[in-house]
Parts: sequence; structure tokens; C-alpha cells
Amino acid sequence: MIIEIIGVISFSAAGAMVAIDKETDFFGVIILSAITCFGGGLTRDIILGEGLPAFFSLSLYLTISVATALVMFLAAAIFKREYVKEEETVNKINNVLDALGIGVFTAVGTGMYISGGPLVAIFAGTVSSVGGSLIRDIILRDIPFILRKRIYAMAIMAGSAAYYVFEMFVFSGVKDSTVFSTIICTVVVFTIRMCATRFKWNMPKAIKFSEMREPSAKEDAASEAEKIKK
Repeated sequence: MIIEIIGVISFSAAGAMVAIDKETDFFGVIILSAITCFGGGLTRDIILGEGLPAFFSLSLYLTISVATALVMFLAAAIFKREYVKEEETVNKINNVLDALGIGVFTAVGTGMYISGGPLVAIFAGTVSSVGGSLIRDIILRDIPFILRKRIYAMAIMAGSAAYYVFEMFVFSGVKDSTVFSTIICTVVVFTIRMCATRFKWNMPKAIKFSEMREPSAKEDAASEAEKIKK
């Protein structure tokens, strides 16, 4: 439960930071924070679950999420200049909190559907951790982070696979095995995400338009300069 609370706080804070950065109002910060935190689990249960999604029984976690978003909103509102001045540091903190949050939620989702086999378990873990951020970015009309940088999805699937292997084969029959598997999953996801940030790891893209357009822009500028000289 403690690990899950850490995940809720981390994910809620990360979601609130994104909402604040997009200049949403108080209500927007609260809603987008909760969506970031619980949207993935809700989507997962709708796709795979039977009966009422687990979200509707998570009143304690929802309260913690709202409280976290409120604290983030007040901190940004009170320390406006400092918040803007240290935006780069805030983004780094957001990245760390996001990595921690997705690690925990990957483990939770994988564990809930581990009896369905590796494919179902990894799918559940992936949707649990990225679904909320995906919905949030779509609402904000932004390209979802998972689709553009830092091997986001690969880190999650690696962590989910690690959870499945350790839970089913290494810690099978061990008391509190889920705690150990959750820690390992979180460490795997967090480590890969931090390494990807540090060393700029990205999935390959078919065309990097920005890089291809830069030379032509410079050539146009040089051509204009030559015309002016003449």
C-alpha cells in the first residue's frame, strides 16, 4: 500500500505540473492530475476487466491525488516567479516523478492480470502506466510523450516483463512476493527512463524533418544575404 501511495503522489504531482505548464485553471489542474494518475487503470479495466472498474473503489487514493494536485497548484501560485525561473529544474523533477509513477503503476497493472499470461499481464501493465498520460496529452492537444521520445513504452514493457518473470518463477511461493516484484519492476522502469534522459536514448524515426529542414533554411538565409550584398 505504501508503494502504491508513493506512485499516486508521484503521478499526480507530475500530472499537475504538466497542467500548470499548460496554464490550465485550478479545476484543470485537479482533473488532469487525476486523469494522469487513474486514467490508465480505468482504461485497463474497461478493456480487460469484468464488472465495476477498480477506480470507483479507490476513494483514499483519489483523495491523495486531489490533495497532491492542490499542493502543487498552491506552490506554483504562491511562488510564481521562482517557479518560472526554475522551470528547467521543475521539468527535471517532473521527469523523475513521472518515471517513479509509471514504474509503480506498471507493477500494479501487471500484478492484477498476471494470471492471464505474459501478454495480457504486460499489456495491462503498459496501459495502466501510460493510459492516463495519453488521455491527458490528447485533452491538452499535445503529441503524447509515449509516441515521441525517451523509449517510454520500451521501459514500461521491460519493467512489466521483469515483474512477470520474478513473480512467476523467482519469487513463486515466497511471502510478500508482490512487494519484491513491484520494487524490481519500479527499479527497472526508473533506471531505463533515467538513462534514456541522461544519454538521450530515443526510438528510431523514419524522417527527422527538423534536421532535414535546417540546412535548407540556412541556405535560404545565405542566399538572401548574397542578394543584399549585390
